[in-house]
Amino acid sequence: MQKRFFSSVDLLLVHLIGTALLTGLVWSFQILYFPSMAGWREESFGDLQTVGLLHTGFLLMPLMLFEGISAGLLLMFRPRGVPAWCMWVGVGLIAGIWLSSSLIQYAVQARLELGWDPQTHAKLVDENWVRTVLWTARLVLVTGALRLAVAQNSDIHSSGTGTPSDARTPSTSGNAIASVTMR
Repeated sequence: MQKRFFSSVDLLLVHLIGTALLTGLVWSFQILYFPSMAGWREESFGDLQTVGLLHTGFLLMPLMLFEGISAGLLLMFRPRGVPAWCMWVGVGLIAGIWLSSSLIQYAVQARLELGWDPQTHAKLVDENWVRTVLWTARLVLVTGALRLAVAQNSDIHSSGTGTPSDARTPSTSGNAIASVTMR
């Protein structure tokens, strides 16, 4: 009997965890970290900003890369019950986040490395709302996709046959990412 080692639903769950971590981080930056910069001492602001960028980059970049790769995999291995548009909208939101991060946020934060400027700081806080809203929308979207996938999967198992009437084979449905033979 062949048993799935890692299914597309598993991939979606891991993807959701990555998206949830990033959403929590961006809300922390938006509500706590960026506003607190206003209280930093001006003479050391540029140095603090440089260290802050380095540390947050080490935290954010691997998670963002993981989110992007897993979203791409979900386009290829979409769980049964999840509409294709849902995955494509998710990828579009990631593109918006990456564009906002690279074209807006990075440039504003690089200017703050030169020293404190209240207008640049206000721009950082205001324009980070774009990423905050996009990541929050992603979290809602991916959570909904997981609910659809789990509902479809529970329908399969509750029918008693192990397969729905419209079941496709794993090779054509994209549901099996890796399989192992279990005895």
